[in-house]
Amino acid sequence: MGTGGPATVRVGLAGLGRFGKLHASVLAALPGVELAAVCDPAESEVAAVAARHAVKGRYPSLDAMLAAEPLDACFLVTPEPLHAAQALTVLERRIALFVEKPLAMTVAEGEVVLAAADRAEVPLQVGFLLRFETRHALLKAEIAAGRFGPLVSLRAKRNVSRAWFPAYGDRAHPVYETSIHDIDLLLWYAANPCTAVYAVERNHARLTYPDACWAMLQFANGAVGIVETSWFVPAGAPANVITPDWHGTIDSELEVVGTDCSGRIRLLDGGLAVWQPELAAHPETSLWPESGGSIGGALREQDHHFIDRVRDGSASLIADAADALSGLRVAAAIVESARTGAEVRLAA
Repeated sequence: MGTGGPATVRVGLAGLGRFGKLHASVLAALPGVELAAVCDPAESEVAAVAARHAVKGRYPSLDAMLAAEPLDACFLVTPEPLHAAQALTVLERRIALFVEKPLAMTVAEGEVVLAAADRAEVPLQVGFLLRFETRHALLKAEIAAGRFGPLVSLRAKRNVSRAWFPAYGDRAHPVYETSIHDIDLLLWYAANPCTAVYAVERNHARLTYPDACWAMLQFANGAVGIVETSWFVPAGAPANVITPDWHGTIDSELEVVGTDCSGRIRLLDGGLAVWQPELAAHPETSLWPESGGSIGGALREQDHHFIDRVRDGSASLIADAADALSGLRVAAAIVESARTGAEVRLAA
């Protein structure tokens, strides 16, 4: 990968849903970045986001945007099943690529995308923003320093609002939508490959994909991992996701136990509570908080990190794309185990 990239990075953004709009706000405010173009099939969303951030390039599709715009980097924040094919389209043009998680929907697709990035010799980063969240990063540093001793267990829960599921239940398995964050964290903390998976899922909503999944992971170093996700947090739960386009609850917990230390992170314990006449809110303050009209937190740190990689051509020491492929292998094993009811073994 080369060095000495552009002083001003021209970025195109594909996908203007809830998360795409957050990325747009971050990118438009980053120093040395020009949000040059946005695209989405919804013309009204393109017009609104472009007007808000003074974006000149406005397109209905990724292909149209890439054909018209000389870009240094592209952000893909599109539906999960589109990631792999769109990633290849971007990388074939030797444009640095940030793709929201998951990298792809199959391991084979993920391998093809990584190979394409290697051939193009451009940065590729997958959106695992929790690696850039202060508490998760500090926990990683403590584990890496050896203060926990050998790891015994890692447990992650990510349960989300029931009202959100209809938008995702026919789009992607929850392992690729919610649990993929926790799979990535557990692999990052364990710093060892997962060797076996056993999983169970349930489908109460009777949509294409299940609305709950639990998995037990075994790691090569002997540690055991537990990953849980469900889409049943009721409307009465304290809301910690509060944006103009998105309202509800992410109830997530992470616990790491070593022979010498243990650590825990709970997302709902953000320290800020706002009690309203008909709603108790715990606004999230670390992932993508908005203050003074700007988005901060882990999302900003993540996007800024990627832009720095584009600018100087260096490899990421925090978010190696190969780690995203490792997580994809574990996710695929979880889906297979839940489908068959049998343990799935993975090569160490």
